[in-house]
Amino acid sequence: MQRKMLVAAITATLALPLFAVPALAQDQEGAADESAEQLEAVTVTGSLIKRSQVETASPVITITNEEITKKGFGSVSDVLRALPQANGGVQGAQTSASFTQGAETLSLFGLDPGFTLYLIDGRPMADYPLLYNGSGNFVDISSIPMAMVERIDILPGNQSAIYGSDAIAGVVNIVLKQKMDGYALNLRVGGYSEGGGDSQRLQFTGGNSWDRFNLIYSLELRNQEPIYRFQRSWMDSTLDNPSGRGQGSFNYLVRDLIGEVAEDFVDPGAWCDRVSSAYGGTVRRFEDNLGRGYACGSPLTNGYSSIMNDRRSANGYVKGVFDVNDNTQLYGSLMYNVNTVEYFAGSSYSWWGSGAGAGPFYDPTVGSIISLQHVFDSSHGGIFGLNNSFDRNKTYVGQVGLRGTFGDSNWDYDVYYHRSDNVVRSKQLRPLGALVDRYFLGDPVAGATDPFFNEYPVYNVNWDRFYSVITPDQYRSFSDYIRGESHTYTQKVNATVTNLSLFELPAGPVGFAALVEAGNQLWDDSPDPRMIAGEVWGASATQGYGKRDRYAIAAEMNAPLTSMLTATGSARYDQYKASGRSDEKFTYKLGLEFRPVDSLLLRGTYATAFRAPDMAGLYQGESGFFAQGQTDYYRCREEFGDNVDMDTCRYNNEQVSGIQSGNLDLKNVNAKSATIGVVWAPTTNLAFKADLYEIKIDDQVQARSLDEILQLEADCRRGATVGGSPVDINSPNCVAVLGLVDRNLNPTGPSESGINSIRTYPINVSKEKVRGITANMQYRLQTDSIGDFVFGADYNTLLKHEYITYPGDPTIDELTFLSYPRDPKWRASASVTWNIGGFSTTLYGQRRGKTLAFNEVDTIGPWTTYNASVSYTVDDLTLSLISNNVTNKRPPRDRSNTTYPYYDSANYDAYGRSIFAEINYRFGGSGG
Repeated sequence: MQRKMLVAAITATLALPLFAVPALAQDQEGAADESAEQLEAVTVTGSLIKRSQVETASPVITITNEEITKKGFGSVSDVLRALPQANGGVQGAQTSASFTQGAETLSLFGLDPGFTLYLIDGRPMADYPLLYNGSGNFVDISSIPMAMVERIDILPGNQSAIYGSDAIAGVVNIVLKQKMDGYALNLRVGGYSEGGGDSQRLQFTGGNSWDRFNLIYSLELRNQEPIYRFQRSWMDSTLDNPSGRGQGSFNYLVRDLIGEVAEDFVDPGAWCDRVSSAYGGTVRRFEDNLGRGYACGSPLTNGYSSIMNDRRSANGYVKGVFDVNDNTQLYGSLMYNVNTVEYFAGSSYSWWGSGAGAGPFYDPTVGSIISLQHVFDSSHGGIFGLNNSFDRNKTYVGQVGLRGTFGDSNWDYDVYYHRSDNVVRSKQLRPLGALVDRYFLGDPVAGATDPFFNEYPVYNVNWDRFYSVITPDQYRSFSDYIRGESHTYTQKVNATVTNLSLFELPAGPVGFAALVEAGNQLWDDSPDPRMIAGEVWGASATQGYGKRDRYAIAAEMNAPLTSMLTATGSARYDQYKASGRSDEKFTYKLGLEFRPVDSLLLRGTYATAFRAPDMAGLYQGESGFFAQGQTDYYRCREEFGDNVDMDTCRYNNEQVSGIQSGNLDLKNVNAKSATIGVVWAPTTNLAFKADLYEIKIDDQVQARSLDEILQLEADCRRGATVGGSPVDINSPNCVAVLGLVDRNLNPTGPSESGINSIRTYPINVSKEKVRGITANMQYRLQTDSIGDFVFGADYNTLLKHEYITYPGDPTIDELTFLSYPRDPKWRASASVTWNIGGFSTTLYGQRRGKTLAFNEVDTIGPWTTYNASVSYTVDDLTLSLISNNVTNKRPPRDRSNTTYPYYDSANYDAYGRSIFAEINYRFGGSGG
C-alpha cells in the first residue's frame, strides 16, 4: 500500500498545472512519503469513483485559476481556444454574418464543435439555443464566468460510458471552488494598443463557515467594448488587398443583364457625385479591375464590421452545504448569468439589391433588363450602429441534492436534481422587403413587360433615391425591428452510489460506482415570423421546437489486479424517447494502468461513444437558404439528351432556393476511440507524459446532397438512368424524391429557372477518423538565491484526419486536402515562470503549424504569439500587469488571399496586443 501511495504522489504532479508543482515538491524522499500518506481520494474528471491517484488510465489536461491569470487569459473561452488540442477552426465573433456571431465555441482535434461535452462541476450545460452554421446544436462558452473557476479539466476521447451523449471528441469540465474562508475583490482593466476592445471586469467572491453550514458566493460584472475592422490599419480598406489590385466596394451598382447598353456594369457617370460624402467622403466612380465597367464605391465599406463583440454581463453564484448529521449533507447551488452582446456583420447585413425581391426587371431610363445594388452607408456619417444585432442571453445552472454514507458502511450515495437553462432574445433593425423595394423602385408598371422577352416586369427606378446617402430616418422608414426568442434546457434527476472498497483483492480494494438518472431536454427556436414568411429583405432564419425524455443507467469498477497493474471498466445504457420514437445506445470503456516502478505509468483505454440525434436535426422547422452552382439534370437531359456533357449544359449553374428541415428518422452518431500513453516522473520536480489517441466516427450527419436529389429526380421523370436502366416513377423512392423538388415544368425561356425550390434534410451518412499525439512536460528548478523557475510545454499533432462525406465518395485526407480554410496540423505552447519572494513573472508562447494558403497550393505560417505577466504580492494584495500578444503579431500574410479581410478568421485573430492591469485583494476570514 505504501508503494501505491508513493506512486500517487509522484504522478499527481502531472495532472496539476505549472504553478501547483511547488506544493508537491519535496527536498527529501521522506517528506514525499509523508505527503503521500496525506493524499485523500478525490473526484477525478472521467470517473464516478474517487481516486487517490490523479493520473489514471485516461489522460486529463488540467489548468488552474492561477495558471489562467498568469498566462494572460481573461475568460474561459480564451483558455480553451488556446489549447493545443483545440486545433480546429470555428466560427465566432470574427465570422461576419454567421448564425451565431454572438457566441463562441471550440473544436477539439478538428472535430465538430457538437462532439465536445461541456460540464460545470460534472453536470451538463444546456445547448446554445441558436444553431451553429444554421444546422447544429452546440454549447456557447463565452458567457461562463471566471470568478468561481477553480480549475478546468479537459479529457480527450470517447467518454460516453460515464457521461452519456456528445462526449465523442472529449469532455470539458469546469470545476468551481468548493469552499472559501474570507473574501476577495478582483479588478481587471485594459484594452488593445491598436484601439478598441477596452474592457473592465470586477469580481467579488466570499465564503463563510459555521458549525454545520458552509456558504460560498460570487458576483462578476464585465464590460467589453467592440473592435471594428476599421480600427486595424492593415484591413480597414479593400486597398489592403495583398495582390496590390484592391478597389472600392460596389456601393452603387447597376448591371445590364443582357448587354443591351453595357457589357455588364452601367456607367453611373456624374451620379457618383451625389453620394461622394458616404464613408467619410471616400465614395468615387471607379472602373472594375476585371473590366466589367464602372460603379460608385468606397474602399472603406468593409471596415465597418465588428470582429470583437460589445459585451456586458453580470453573473452571480451561490452554493451552500449543510451537515444534516455526521453521515449526511444537504447541498444546493445556483449560477445565474445575464449577457448582452452587440455586433455588426457589416455590408452583408447592410445593403439592398433588386434580385431578392423584384428580380431582374426592365427600366425604361436605362433601356435594358437590369439589377441594382445599393450598400447603405454604415459609417459614422450614415447609419453606424443603427442596424447592429443585439443578443440578450440569460442562463442559469442550478442543483439541489443530498449525499452521504449509509450508516457505518463503505457505501456512499449522492441524489440530486440538476437543471441548466438558456434563453436568447435577439433583435435587429432590418429592411422589410416590400417597403424597401417600393422605396427604390415604386410599383411595377401595370400590365407592362420588357420589350425583349415579354416576360420581365417594368419598373421606373427612383434614381434620386438610389443614388443618395440613406439617413437614419430614411432607413427607419422602410425597416422594422426583427425580434426572436430561443430557449433550451436540460434537466435530470440522478442517483449515484459508490464504494471504494467493494471487496478486497490481494493487491488492494476494488472500487465500484453505479448510477441511474432520468431527465428531459427542450429546444425552442422561435424567430420573428416575418423572417420565415420571407418578408424581411435578404434574410432567412432557422426555426424549430422539440422536447424529449432520456434515461440512463451506468456502472464503473476499478480493480488492482496486481501491485503494478490496475484495470478500470465502465458501461452505460442510454435511452432517448421523443415523438413516438426511441433511441437506445450501450457504451463502454476499458482502461489499464501499469506501474512497473514508482516513477513510471503506462496506460491505455478503449471506449465507445455516441451522440444522440441533436434537437435541431430532429425538429428543425422549414428554414430557407440559397444554393448556387446547381445542375438541373432533368432540363439538360430533356433538351439535349441523356449523353449531354453537363459541363457545357446551359443549366449547370442554377441558383436554387432551398428549404431545410429536421428528420425524425435520424440515428445516433457512433464512435470508437483508443489511447495509449506513458507518464514518467523521474524526480518530484520533473514529469513527462505523452498519449497517442485515435477516434473513429460513423453515421455522422450531413444534409442530403442537392446534387444527388436532382440526379435521382431526372432519372425518375425520364423513366431511366443515364445508362438506360429503367426507373419506375411510381416507386416509393421516386415518389419521395419528386416530393423534394418543386419544379417549373414549363419555363418560358432559357433565363427562367426550371426549379422553384428543393427540400433537403439531415441524414446519417459520413465517416471521420483522427489520430494524433498529445504531450506535456513540466520541470521545476529550485535555487537558494534567485528563486524558483517553473517550465512547461504542451503539444498536439494530428497524424491522420480522414473524412468520407457520402458512401462511395473518395476518402478525403484533411491534412493535405486542398480546401480553404484548413486547420493547422499541430499546435504547441510553452511557458516559464520565475517566482522569488512576492514577485512572479511568466512568459507564455503559442505556436501554430503551417496552414494551407488561399490558393490551395502554398502554405503560410507557422504563427507564434507570446503572452507575458508580472505580479507582486504584499500580504493580501496582489498587483499584476498582463500583456497578450506582446509583439503585436498580426495573422500571417497570405498574398494569394484576395478576399476581404485577407486572413483566415477561423484560425487566427486580428486583435493584436492587449495590456491589462489587475488588482486582487483578500480580506476577512478566520485568519484575519
